[in-house]
Amino acid sequence: MRIAIIGAGLGGLLAGAILSKKHDITIYEKLPFIGGRFTNIEIDRFKLTTGALHMIPHGSRGFLAKALRLAGANVKIINSNPDGTFLINGKEYLYKELFSLLGVREKLKAIKLAADLKIGNFDKNMSFGEFLEDVDLALKVGNAFTGWALSLSAYDVKMEEIYEIAKNYHRYGGPGVPIGGCKAVIDELERIIKENNGKIIKEYEVKKVDIEDKVYVDGEEYDLAISNVSPKETEKIFNIKFLDKKIEEAKGIKISVATKRGLIKHSGVLFTPECERINGLNQVTNVDKNLAPEGWHLVMTHQAQITNNIKKEIDLGLEDIERLFKNIDYKILHIQSYRDGVPVNHVKSGIYINNKVNDKLFLVGDGAKGKGGIEVEGIAMGVLKVVNYIGY
Repeated sequence: MRIAIIGAGLGGLLAGAILSKKHDITIYEKLPFIGGRFTNIEIDRFKLTTGALHMIPHGSRGFLAKALRLAGANVKIINSNPDGTFLINGKEYLYKELFSLLGVREKLKAIKLAADLKIGNFDKNMSFGEFLEDVDLALKVGNAFTGWALSLSAYDVKMEEIYEIAKNYHRYGGPGVPIGGCKAVIDELERIIKENNGKIIKEYEVKKVDIEDKVYVDGEEYDLAISNVSPKETEKIFNIKFLDKKIEEAKGIKISVATKRGLIKHSGVLFTPECERINGLNQVTNVDKNLAPEGWHLVMTHQAQITNNIKKEIDLGLEDIERLFKNIDYKILHIQSYRDGVPVNHVKSGIYINNKVNDKLFLVGDGAKGKGGIEVEGIAMGVLKVVNYIGY
């Protein structure tokens, strides 16, 4: 079949690489580069990212790793050890060690919360924040996790989604770092598509797609189409209505920091429950030194955007960094905000959009993630559904 893919983000490229084995693929991308928010940009010889944090939520064991293997991509992912630590009162704790910080009553409450989450004993429409709010430390920790992983406060995520995330974590484990960063993944997908005679057309903005007996992309005929743009933009381009629920986005801010001494000793996430805004940070050069110039470390912080005052949000993040790096020399490399036309997610976690619109139109990307799929893992879940629908 001839298949048109609108958008060369991770979802579009992943679907294109898998399907190009059997089908004639053409990918249209309006930007001069591919990868969307999952590729590298170089600043002062540091390999920063356009969005993601050089980290894959379930490392070499999750949905993205599975989809890459299916595509035949040669990407090395180093699993983090530990998955993460939590910075409390200037000291780092593993998750299981946090219980030691609680008094007897709070410890009992926390044990019950953990048990209820494990067996699904809760109102699925309750927010994660409401679920945790009887234990102050649990709420702070939960908020740090959802801010880092989903760019949302704990009160903006329903328990139904948290339960699915927890199940996936227990099944597939924690994060990992791809050697070469995000661009290593994108480069491999591009290589596969081109080797399979697929086409990637950059700097081409698709204006109109008509669906009749065939699919016509600005007049060019295809058998079906995959959209890797937002669901709202898909409705506009395809002149079709399929959204039956209110769509909300997830917004965030990422700050890239250079330091010679380093801040984090491990390869996982350092969660920061006591920070005013920053939810967590990682130091990917503990895994891949080539992501920074020799003798330097690259640290990336992430925070959910709480208000619409971007300057205030960034200033609060910078104040957190000043406290975190109190005794360490550092310099700010880049500040990126993800909102408006380029949010962290076009559809926030917990709002589920079907990947199949009809027999000729399918959705991939951060607007159509699978249940419990954190960021790129959710994108990969959607891609795996779509390629199974179509056949590869």
